[in-house]
Amino acid sequence: MRILATNWRARTLLAVAAVALVAFLSVDVASAQLGTPTPITDEGKDIHDLYLLVLAMGTAVFIGVEAALIYILIRFRRKNDDLPPQTHGNNLLEIIWTTIPIVIVLALFVATFITLVDIENEAAEEDLTIEVNGFQFQWEFTYALDDLGTNTAPGGEGTFSVIGTAAEEPTLVIPVDEPVEFRLRSDDVIHSFYIRDFLYKLDVIPGRDNRFVVTARETGTYQGQCAELCGVSHAFMRFSLKVVPREEFDRWVAEQNGGNNTAARQP
Repeated sequence: MRILATNWRARTLLAVAAVALVAFLSVDVASAQLGTPTPITDEGKDIHDLYLLVLAMGTAVFIGVEAALIYILIRFRRKNDDLPPQTHGNNLLEIIWTTIPIVIVLALFVATFITLVDIENEAAEEDLTIEVNGFQFQWEFTYALDDLGTNTAPGGEGTFSVIGTAAEEPTLVIPVDEPVEFRLRSDDVIHSFYIRDFLYKLDVIPGRDNRFVVTARETGTYQGQCAELCGVSHAFMRFSLKVVPREEFDRWVAEQNGGNNTAARQP
């Protein structure tokens, strides 16, 4: 009778642990969705999927370990002064708790490697390229008229720049559904190019040209900033990103090229 009661308690604890695991996974995934902006790029979506995978696996490990601890504390709690049977080593148990972490680490490694390969795209020759220069304390975005993307007719020459000032934040404009390469450089200190809705940032380092390629899938206006403390006016290194249809992008380019949008840098 005592054995049946013990088995019933064990099964109950395992059932409660399983329900708790499912509940915690659901809550964690929901919280992650609520706390993270919806990515607007293909690359951001891949990063978000990897984040959810790591979160789910971490939660499963946490719940599994805690459930095992609670079960052991109840199942093998002290009942009297008799010394319980002593077990010195268990080969099967050693293999299990060594294999499980190895499988988890390998799974995360493979998933991370696949995601990195997917998001570290090489720019095609016909992709739009934007030169991004970070300086104390603003941004300069330079467009080449002969390198404005796949859907632009050739023939333009020269460049134009959008430069932010202390009084006016710059606006970076890109077309939707087209790959865009950002080439990052700095003239002074380390900055960091960060657009929240990309779920991605990359340091802007003096003497080193960093680059990344994204394809935005949602039109709209989004906020960007420097995410690296770079001096006393670091907080003013903000900018806007506008993702627009190709026709609107071409009109904007014509307006910028026809006017004078190269403001002097403010110290």
